[in-house]
Amino acid sequence: MAQVWVANKTGAVLDNMSSFGTLVELLALIKRTFGNPDQERTACTQLHALRMTPGMTAEEYMASFKMLATWTSFNEAALEDMYICGLPQSILLKVYSQTSLPLGLASWKAVI
Repeated sequence: MAQVWVANKTGAVLDNMSSFGTLVELLALIKRTFGNPDQERTACTQLHALRMTPGMTAEEYMASFKMLATWTSFNEAALEDMYICGLPQSILLKVYSQTSLPLGLASWKAVI
């Protein structure tokens, strides 16, 4: 799809029938054409589905979580809940067997 789009736009530029005149306008056109029209909803959906799976490092999980979280408008409590939901059962069992539970998202991030 992108190749066809580029070929069409390149042809339009070469034929002096371009719909943009500056790089900023070109980038805006690319974003309108290929960008995500609802970045927040997509990030929320992906955050709900994010799970720390076997073979995934803690750093990879945290990086994915952080990247998605920045696109949402979730508050701290909701982010903490999403983070916990994505942790594997083995980690949760270890945490819940301790005498005190982590308080806040930062404390949960330090667990893994």
